[in-house]
Amino acid sequence: MMDLGLNGKKLQSVLIENSIVMQLSDENFALIASPLVLSRNGEVFTFTPDEDPEETLAPIRQLVGLNVVESTADDSGALRMAFEDGSLIQVPADDAYEAWNVSGPRGALVVSMPGGELAIWSAQTDPDGA
Repeated sequence: MMDLGLNGKKLQSVLIENSIVMQLSDENFALIASPLVLSRNGEVFTFTPDEDPEETLAPIRQLVGLNVVESTADDSGALRMAFEDGSLIQVPADDAYEAWNVSGPRGALVVSMPGGELAIWSAQTDPDGA
């Protein structure tokens, strides 16, 4: 299990355009390009970002303003993001496509590659020390 470092970050906006781009505080982003499951208030929603009409994805927009309390990738390449109100997003790995990625400041990036292998780039340190 790998911690993706989003704990305590606030979801600031959601852009839906063939994928779901979630902008979080401190220059952190989560991009979801594959089918996902959202569990919220006792309901379970299954979404396919590149097929579903944008209005059906409204429950994801309702997460804006909430803080992330857990963000992990497991050994199969699946993403798990839990929010302070108990909402949970889960994105399994995809056999053929990059299912999701999480990026942070200074080039930090984790990508769930086709088949579920994780590709990881660490944040670059500023050579000026700023």
